Amino acid sequence: MQWNYSDYNINVNQVTLEPLLRPVFPKATEILFYTGNTLSIPKLMKKTNKNLTEEIIEYISTVLQKMRIEMNEAKFQNEKYVKFLPISDETFVTNNHNSTTSDNGQLSREDLKYSVKIFLRSLDPELLHQTIDTVLNQLKENYLESIMISLPNSGVQITLNEFLPLWHVIEDYIDKQKILSAGVCDFMLPLLSDFYDSCKHKPCTNQINLNVCCAIPEDLNTYAKEHNIQLLTHSDPIDVLNETDFQEVIKKYSHEYDSMNWKPLCIVRYSSLITKRGIIKAKGFFIYSKRELRMNKN
Repeated sequence: MQWNYSDYNINVNQVTLEPLLRPVFPKATEILFYTGNTLSIPKLMKKTNKNLTEEIIEYISTVLQKMRIEMNEAKFQNEKYVKFLPISDETFVTNNHNSTTSDNGQLSREDLKYSVKIFLRSLDPELLHQTIDTVLNQLKENYLESIMISLPNSGVQITLNEFLPLWHVIEDYIDKQKILSAGVCDFMLPLLSDFYDSCKHKPCTNQINLNVCCAIPEDLNTYAKEHNIQLLTHSDPIDVLNETDFQEVIKKYSHEYDSMNWKPLCIVRYSSLITKRGIIKAKGFFIYSKRELRMNKN
């Protein structure tokens, strides 16, 4: 079951949240937060200089506070999959290809470029498949221009045999023209060269974390140029959202039992760009988590 929300402007700071006597979603084993277009959320837009983890936690906090204020706490009592989604397409501008631009022109799908970065905390190919389908379905898009795959321990620590099943999922979407280009994050040599030689659809980009590698190695730079791989840099945390941070924010706004055993498995950051102007039209996040229930709650 999902809970749809629309107005972020409620002043939660003026509301006192009483301790809960029972869990809000005691049987839930899956939970999904989808922000919609965060550019339309004034509370989040006012705060600057947040890193990615802080931005995600701030969003989850806002949604859970509103849930406590607005909804019947019995709503999720028997639900195994809880979804927090925007109330309608009007919430996020991205889906409205006919929206009016500042000079009264009309946007078409060809005017927009969607970039998606998937932070995986699991090597399960089915999770990646499910994630891409969720993004396409929620954005109501038939294809995405660019996808990047990031793993929490960085590419230098993963083996080729571990990564190839994930890339095969990406290749399947490329074959179906649902993904137009794809890349990896933090792949050093020799992993990058071994991967390149082993895959059908070659990576277009490789993002390097400058917090870990202060300068791009010369051999990596040379190899990338020779094989037409664009080297980019990023400063995203190695582990975007860990178990402790996620469980703490759930616990803060619900019952302690609601927060137990959750493991964030996938975080997605997306943006759409008006290509001819370099203007960000929309951006947002998906946060998906699972848990095993170890206690029986009636």
